[in-house]
Amino acid sequence: MSGAPVVVIGMHRSGTSCLAGCLQDLGLNLGEVNTAAPHNKKGNREDPRLWVVHDAVLSRVGAAWDRPPTEPVAWTVEEKAALKAVLAEYEAVPRPWGFKDPRATVLLDGWLEVLPELRLTASIRHPLAVAGSLAARNGFSLEQSLEIWAAYNRAVLGWRSRMPVAVVDYDAPDYEARVRAMAAALGLPSERPMPFRDGELNHQAVTSPPPPEATALWDALRAAAR
Repeated sequence: MSGAPVVVIGMHRSGTSCLAGCLQDLGLNLGEVNTAAPHNKKGNREDPRLWVVHDAVLSRVGAAWDRPPTEPVAWTVEEKAALKAVLAEYEAVPRPWGFKDPRATVLLDGWLEVLPELRLTASIRHPLAVAGSLAARNGFSLEQSLEIWAAYNRAVLGWRSRMPVAVVDYDAPDYEARVRAMAAALGLPSERPMPFRDGELNHQAVTSPPPPEATALWDALRAAAR
């Protein structure tokens, strides 16, 4: 299983970049990814070539990253061919390898047709922290942010009901230990230094309970991360 690719999924602004960066510190090879961005001091650790593939699939079904589909998305032959063309360039990436893009959370049906051995990890985060981050970056309202947060995280739990998904809470006090345990389960050298994790990256610490409409989903997500 050590050669099977790893994907980091989860809602945008939910610590997926941190999880990908930490797993990269611990030996997961991500290929050519962004290592700096205006709203990610250390980069979002994403491959822009995969954005193009994912955005095209989302656009075809009338969706977007901030208007996620609510039903499974069947990929066309052409879309799977476009994905395979990008993945062909990953042949040169040392193993173990993986990728991260929150969009994949709602598009994994096509990925699993191309790479059925894919292994899933996910990062979750308090809905109000995500909403605060989206308000700062995108100017989204609380209602809009919570709707997007719910759609992505329902997808995370949906995948977890079908296959193993290692879930970590971005704000867990023992985050480092949890990520190292995740890495060990993935066959990565979990004892390596993990400098990517940086408390200065978290600008949305939240101590308030989630809004009532998000409580049940947040409780389910926290249970999945235990």
